[in-house]
Amino acid sequence: MIVVGLTGSLSSGKTEAGRLLKKSGAQVFDADVAARQAVQKGMPVYRAIVKIFGKDYLLPGGQLDRKKLAERVFSHPKDLKTLNILIHPMVISECLKRIQALKSKQGILVLDVPLLFESKMERLADTTVLISAPLSKIIERSRKKGISPALAKKILSTQWTLAKKKRLADFVVENNGTTAQLEAKIKVVVKEIKEQFRD
Repeated sequence: MIVVGLTGSLSSGKTEAGRLLKKSGAQVFDADVAARQAVQKGMPVYRAIVKIFGKDYLLPGGQLDRKKLAERVFSHPKDLKTLNILIHPMVISECLKRIQALKSKQGILVLDVPLLFESKMERLADTTVLISAPLSKIIERSRKKGISPALAKKILSTQWTLAKKKRLADFVVENNGTTAQLEAKIKVVVKEIKEQFRD
């Protein structure tokens, strides 16, 4: 199994790239999904978040108000660090379980991780792919997801710059066009990775 670390900045198109990689036959571990599962009502991380941040960050049904919590932590770096300390170990644990379960299989396992380099999870991968996009596209795509330009810029300020990530990534895919164009670029990268790691 070839383990590929996939990353990008907010709204760069990383999730879409992950979907296209899955469509091409790759297995995908989605760190965002693992993080959401870790903060489900009743989970240890959920209880810790409520204890630290308070019940003001809960929806009427008791689930975390993830949007309200995001507004808080992306405006207060210390709170973001606290939240990451709570969530990241659970995500890494789930990631390691997936790698272990598939290590003897053939094919590609994609680790779709927004903070791949920041969390040093690239060390779990054989190679890395960065999905990059111009800031104007990032802001435009974020707005369509309901993220204001102000919040988008706060989130981006907490992540490593695309320039820094480009220096670290083995492959860089510029996502500045259509989904079809992105898919064509992804296919080229998959072909190159398979050739590079051919037995």
